[in-house]
Amino acid sequence: MVFSRKELTARDFEEFMRTYTQVKTSVDPKKDAKLNEMFDQMEKDLNYLGSSAIEDKLQVGVADTIERVMRANIRVWVLTGDKQETAIEIGRACKLI
Repeated sequence: MVFSRKELTARDFEEFMRTYTQVKTSVDPKKDAKLNEMFDQMEKDLNYLGSSAIEDKLQVGVADTIERVMRANIRVWVLTGDKQETAIEIGRACKLI
């Protein structure tokens, strides 16, 4: 089996990030599709040496605290920069929705 090798130069990365930032901050309704296409192209022919992931969990007691505040008839508003799907999951985890 023959593996191809792709090296990512600093220039390649800078060009990718410049385009990524432009697409990510655009109001184009096809933004997500364009980003996925960019990711697919960038990841093509890469050999992964390792990976990691981070799960951002709520701190202990946050959901219960928010629930108690709401039971006391105090209005709770959440402002987030997350994607809608992520915001909905956070709202569920916090017992807001």
